[in-house]
Amino acid sequence: MPASQPDAPIILIYGDDAQAITEAVAKLEASAAADAALGDLNLSRFDLEDRNTSEDQIQGAIYALPFLAAQRLVILRNPFARFKTAEACQRLIGLLEEMPPTTRVVLVILDKPQGSKGWEIMDDKRRGKPLLDWARKAGSRVLIRELRLPRPHEMTDWILRRAKQEGGQFTPRAAAELAALTGNETGIAAQEIRKLLTYVDYQRPVDVEDVQEVAASGGQADVFKMVDAIALGETRTALRHLKILLEEEDPARLFGMVIRQYRLLILIREALEHGITAPAEIAQRLKLHAFAAENLTRQAQRLNLTKLESAYRLILTTDQMIKSGQADFETALQTLVVQLSTPQPAP
Repeated sequence: MPASQPDAPIILIYGDDAQAITEAVAKLEASAAADAALGDLNLSRFDLEDRNTSEDQIQGAIYALPFLAAQRLVILRNPFARFKTAEACQRLIGLLEEMPPTTRVVLVILDKPQGSKGWEIMDDKRRGKPLLDWARKAGSRVLIRELRLPRPHEMTDWILRRAKQEGGQFTPRAAAELAALTGNETGIAAQEIRKLLTYVDYQRPVDVEDVQEVAASGGQADVFKMVDAIALGETRTALRHLKILLEEEDPARLFGMVIRQYRLLILIREALEHGITAPAEIAQRLKLHAFAAENLTRQAQRLNLTKLESAYRLILTTDQMIKSGQADFETALQTLVVQLSTPQPAP
């Protein structure tokens, strides 16, 4: 990919690492809002999954002059939710080509792969590919940032680097232990790193015992316990685990952890149905840490595919309820746990 200028007027950020993307956008916003009195006046944010946002509003923000500043910043999240067709994508490109030099535009495209199908957005010949091809040809006018999740086997090094950035240290064995608990979910890992560094007061490296005492008692590990209770039909136990998790985790992030758990269980159950039973082979196929693959395989062996698929449909319904405003995350999660753990009557 050709080198681009960091001060380019257009920034295209895409990938599946939500944590890295969020941090990259936050840095740009902080830079634009350096003057606390004027920052928000020269910063426009749009999430184009909001159907109330029109192309005229977007164009107005891009073409508006900055107020008592040299430049204004316009952030467009999920642009393909509004610019859905090939023609619409060309209109977006036209806006970017004609925008005034006093505007800086950030396009934020967060890909959400399902199973092994990743990066379909930027491969889409109607939208992603034309935009990416145009950005590559634009040279120094466009900064392209591709932010992918680390592969599971890269997470140990990622944790070691992240701890150093946070002003602390992990031993390599502790980093590997945490990687086994979090997988390649960088947002969860970042949260656990901060919690563990605070636990040792940044005075010494985090060791394996710290991870087992602090991180293993929450996060993805307790999601595993909660799903175990759900599978056994123990609603009260599952709700107790949920309550503990909600004390430590952001509900939105926790919901993402539940989705990840069931998605992996479905993939592993399908592997078991096809005669792939060795956790080591499953770990290799799904790019999981061996420790996580062994635990998930053991759990998947107790669940049948029909029930897992039914559970995933309930999770989808819960997601729709949250996005439509019918329920908040905490209430929706409690309802979901009750639904999943209540035995369904035989047809």
